[in-house]
Amino acid sequence: MNALCTTLVCGLAAGLATAQTGATFSPIVDPVTGGVAISANDMSPDGRWVVGGIDFNGDFAIDAGYRWDRQTNTFTIIEVDNLFFGADPVVAISDDGSTLLGSLPGVADALAEEAAIWTDADGWTRLGFLPNAGFCPSRSNGYELSGDGSVAVGLSWDGCSGRGFVWTAADGMQQLENMGLGGNRASIVSGDGSLIAGFAQGSTRTPTMWDGKTRQGTLLDPSLQTGGEFHGMRDDGSVLLGTWDQGSGTFEAGMLVNGVASKIGNGAILPGWSGIPMDIADNGTIVGFDILLGSRRAWVQPQGNGNLQLAKTYFNAIGANIPSSVSLQVLQAISTDGTAIIGHTGGYGAFLVTLEYGTDCPPDIDGNGTLNFFDVSAYLALYNAQDPAADLDGNDLFNFFDVAGYIATFNAGCP
Repeated sequence: MNALCTTLVCGLAAGLATAQTGATFSPIVDPVTGGVAISANDMSPDGRWVVGGIDFNGDFAIDAGYRWDRQTNTFTIIEVDNLFFGADPVVAISDDGSTLLGSLPGVADALAEEAAIWTDADGWTRLGFLPNAGFCPSRSNGYELSGDGSVAVGLSWDGCSGRGFVWTAADGMQQLENMGLGGNRASIVSGDGSLIAGFAQGSTRTPTMWDGKTRQGTLLDPSLQTGGEFHGMRDDGSVLLGTWDQGSGTFEAGMLVNGVASKIGNGAILPGWSGIPMDIADNGTIVGFDILLGSRRAWVQPQGNGNLQLAKTYFNAIGANIPSSVSLQVLQAISTDGTAIIGHTGGYGAFLVTLEYGTDCPPDIDGNGTLNFFDVSAYLALYNAQDPAADLDGNDLFNFFDVAGYIATFNAGCP
């Protein structure tokens, strides 16, 4: 499967979506250890890899990090020595699943976290912190990775004034231009590492961007009067997602495209709450949540159309059957093809929602409206089981010609 995925499938997705016709809701659980994922913090653009924190003893506290390969349903447990209560050690993953970003307990003081990268080959490697960083309480924290895992961004300190950082293996940790009144943080980065975004402090947080090469910054509002921050972006950096006051006196979900800011749908589902957009798929679907005084309600804007919709209500309407006792608090990320969404609940753990789209496409084995490695994996499973559905030439034999026939229909795509 790996060779076939590498040569034919990885990175290829044919956009077949019409209307969302079904949804499946499932908690994220390690089938081997029984560990329950408490958080789902990031997902690779193709939806294959998911990372977060996992609980093994049922106390609903994170005991380690995890990396979930959805293709093989395999969990890699990411151990952290001296992990203190509530810490979430893994926050981001590279596109190919090989590099993870997070934070480790500090060397001198466990509570003074330090940003770190994890790989299969080397385990954890600390990224350090800026020269004048105090214990505030961390020394540095990782927030996001570029697509190939070579660029990390996050938060460090000048004394106890926040500073955004960018890290590469060649240059180490470098401070981004200090914007606004200080109190900066770099929260997100584009797939190629060229665009970084987050916030700087004005009268309150204000949305801010930095050039990944020059480290120079730009404020959404140079007057520092617009409060808010950037939370997400399309992988190519063409769309920035954030929350800011767009004239209503409350914080609303918005997007920035070619320098033009606009509101997303009605800005928030609940009056007086702040709308927080987190991620966007190539079909325009945006996921996020509303927040007010620590309470959260997850929402979705399907295919970028109309007002925001309460996620649980929307998913159940198309067949997700989410239990009445489960509250969907946050939608964290969506795959670029719009078929996989991860998020968090209140007191129930992390979850995956898979969406189905109406399509008439024979090579779309799983019927989700997109051609990707999951379809190839599903076909090979049918082939290995000698299921009649895999006998594409109808000669009652299972051989190279059947596989070649499937590859040909896959590569031809669908109307």
